Amino acid sequence: MQSGETTAVSRRAFLAAGVLAPAALRAQGAAPPAAAAFTTSINVEIMFPRSMPRSERIKAVAAQGIKVYSFWRPSAEEQKAMLETQQQLGMKCSCVVGSGSTGRTSGLTLPGSEQKYFDELVEGIQMAKRFGGADAIIFPGARQPDIPWEKQRENLIQGLRKAGDLAKEQGVYLVLEALNQVEAPTISIKTAVAAFDVVEAAAHPNVRVDFDIYHLQMSEGNIINNLKLGLQKGLIRLVQIGDVPGRLEPGTGETNYHNIFKVLREMKYAGYVDSEHGTSSTPEHAIEVAKSLAAER
Repeated sequence: MQSGETTAVSRRAFLAAGVLAPAALRAQGAAPPAAAAFTTSINVEIMFPRSMPRSERIKAVAAQGIKVYSFWRPSAEEQKAMLETQQQLGMKCSCVVGSGSTGRTSGLTLPGSEQKYFDELVEGIQMAKRFGGADAIIFPGARQPDIPWEKQRENLIQGLRKAGDLAKEQGVYLVLEALNQVEAPTISIKTAVAAFDVVEAAAHPNVRVDFDIYHLQMSEGNIINNLKLGLQKGLIRLVQIGDVPGRLEPGTGETNYHNIFKVLREMKYAGYVDSEHGTSSTPEHAIEVAKSLAAER
């Protein structure tokens, strides 16, 4: 083994120790934390090689004892193999990407251009339904520089109501995801506060929030306060994780995931916690990190 390899292994061992070790430093006499009510899900997009078929990635997740996975928006041909694998292994899909390319451009913020967004969304909703009624993640569209924000906001709210009706017809939930201001500077919804605002105003039972901690940490921070607020209001349906910087597994960056998972347990969050991130080592290592966090007491 070369010295560079030794350094890499030592670094991985250090990171693993920080995340995987039990909480041995809790104050003596403190009440034990509540058991997790949520379900761990593994996103198969980032932590696996791009050359690996997604059906094989699903098998790799199942081999680690996880029964729930998520994905983005692959081709119809690849979806066939994925669905076969899901059925063969008794897996469940937690979420997919429901909106199409217009979710990052005209979206629901450019009045008069919504029909293309809805056409793309219908395809995503149908995909979510095919995979067992998975949640469909949606993006709202870019902020339009020549239109007052209040007009865009109202158009977005009205659009979410129509989108919610489309999803309800198929028994699917939509979850609005805020993207971060560094990687998606033009997106109209960049914070949890903004996502809560439009979803609460839309007031549609099939439209909720995807609380993606990677993006939200980069855009606004204040993760635990906003997480509590969104859960208390019943606005959060999906939680996704990934550390900052680098979008790798928890323990590689600045986000205190031990405390975040403690809040999820204390507030009895019963939805999915989806690991949507890469890996500093191997997919198996990243999955083990997610399993260990979920198992903490």
